[in-house]
Amino acid sequence: MCTQIGGTRMLKFTNVKCMDLPTNNGFSKYDFCRLKVVGRNCVELSLKCSLLNLPITNLTTQMQLFQRRDGYRPYLYNVYFDFCKLMNNMNRGFSLERYIFGAVRKNSNFNQTCPWTENYMSVDKFALNFTKIDLPVPTGYYRFDFTFYSYGIPRTLTQVYFEKVI
Repeated sequence: MCTQIGGTRMLKFTNVKCMDLPTNNGFSKYDFCRLKVVGRNCVELSLKCSLLNLPITNLTTQMQLFQRRDGYRPYLYNVYFDFCKLMNNMNRGFSLERYIFGAVRKNSNFNQTCPWTENYMSVDKFALNFTKIDLPVPTGYYRFDFTFYSYGIPRTLTQVYFEKVI
């Protein structure tokens, strides 16, 4: 569900790129990764990544934020976290990763802990909702990079581009 305040969009996806990294070695494969315009200024993100080596007991993530200024430059956030521990303790404390994955969780299958036994990870029809996601960043174009590591080896990279207005 997209939200507008006074007829002006607040957050909007502009692009998404999903890729298996050269170190993937047949660990996973993206089935699809796309944006769909569902209304004026409303764009939904959907992706599905098949996991080929189950169960997964060690999954970490690097989350980086970039701002577009003469190309994309690192901006504010560059955090590593244990994805398994995050899914196990979603309601304990506040952190950027809990904030982001908590918003995405209702439109995904990120509702289990490790060992991860489901044969895919997916996000289905997730739209940015300003009332739930209010990133403390100025107006502009941004990119979030999510690099997933399994057993210390980088496996996949998902780049999510978005625009913040007002």
